[in-house]
Amino acid sequence: MATGMTVAFTTCKTMTNNRMEYRYYISGNAPVLYPTEAWYSALFYEQDEALPLPKCYPYRGEWGEILSTEILSRENYPMPMKLDIAWLSIVEQQFYQLETDLPAEQLQSVWSQASPETFSHIVVGMAPHGGVALWCVGDDKSVLVKWMHAKTYEASFKDFKSGSQYTTLKDYCARYLEKNPLAKEHLENEGLPPHDLFDNYMKQFTYRYQIEFGQWDEDKKEWLPYDDDNRPDAECEFIEECLFDGTHDKLHDGSLMNYHQAGKPMKLAVNWQSGKSEYTAYLWFEDKEICSIFNRFYGAHPETKTDLTVRIDADKNKYELSLFRYGLKDAQVISESAYQILVFKNKFECYRSDNYNQERGAWVW
Repeated sequence: MATGMTVAFTTCKTMTNNRMEYRYYISGNAPVLYPTEAWYSALFYEQDEALPLPKCYPYRGEWGEILSTEILSRENYPMPMKLDIAWLSIVEQQFYQLETDLPAEQLQSVWSQASPETFSHIVVGMAPHGGVALWCVGDDKSVLVKWMHAKTYEASFKDFKSGSQYTTLKDYCARYLEKNPLAKEHLENEGLPPHDLFDNYMKQFTYRYQIEFGQWDEDKKEWLPYDDDNRPDAECEFIEECLFDGTHDKLHDGSLMNYHQAGKPMKLAVNWQSGKSEYTAYLWFEDKEICSIFNRFYGAHPETKTDLTVRIDADKNKYELSLFRYGLKDAQVISESAYQILVFKNKFECYRSDNYNQERGAWVW
């Protein structure tokens, strides 16, 4: 019973009775501002055989993050094929329940298409208002497999917490929030999130990153083309991303430069070489604004192939982001208010945007 749940897979695979088995562990996760407590959970790998979610009170952390793990009684199991879980959303004072088949074949396909070390876990995350996510997760990459919805569940508090010193669900949840001032303060100031908040976070789009090096004309307020004589000696080395859908990619394998399905960017790191200097730009996106920009740009066609371009003139500290798809005359520039940026040159800070307000060390992911 958690707003998040994790099943861990190692690279060890075996074949038993003509079926593939994997070594995996069970864990849990919930958004840090929306903690949960599990009541019942089972990942079925056979019709009548399942693994429970390990105890963790409460579940809270970064969305999509692996939190708790349990050592299992045996090493190898088939891919989970069914999830049955009930949990308490503490800020909502609401129980949720979901019983559903899992896409075991899709999980195995995602797993087999990656290198053996890419994924270590399968994570089931549960969000406010009953949202449920299924991810394949590793240290350097995670992939959203499925987004689902649970139903509210009218449970008896006495059944949930028999023998508890608290007599009502309200008192029980209030006591927890007293111990979690971050969640309490957010609830008091912002209230419960909109019903579609995590639906927005989990929505998938088709795009690729494009890194362009240009020269910015401050007087004309425009980008000027390079010719062969003054083209900069600059090359992108890698991109890293963390997205609002709970996924991340730090593989540096070039796949982010190809069209792929993904959520909206939450954090980006762009690394490039220019002459003998090394640069890294870190970008943080404002959730409401970037969600609105993506939704307006794609409209009813999130499958439209789009370029998310990062244009760079490091000499003049000019950085511009834009979205472009075939058929448009010009790219749509993303407002600078939608993101913050911090740039390092040879590991020393050389630029930060006027709206930058991240905590010290926020660029260490």
